[in-house]
Amino acid sequence: MDKVNKVSFEEYVRRALNHARFRQNEDASWTVEVPIRPGCISWGATRAEALEMIKDAIEAWVITALRFCDKIPPIDEC
Repeated sequence: MDKVNKVSFEEYVRRALNHARFRQNEDASWTVEVPIRPGCISWGATRAEALEMIKDAIEAWVITALRFCDKIPPIDEC
């Protein structure tokens, strides 16, 4: 079994955000996805709004996984 370093909730979210992929849409809004977390996608009218929305989506993803006792996969060995 590989050794995994424990990190805080905030650090886990920050590491997930490092993998966010932003794309500007034709209507000038932004779509953002975190490919390492399947289904973790959001959008915003501005890039800044999209960033806040994907942060909320990542947090909800982790909280939901904890609530249902799902395994939370490591990010960058943490």
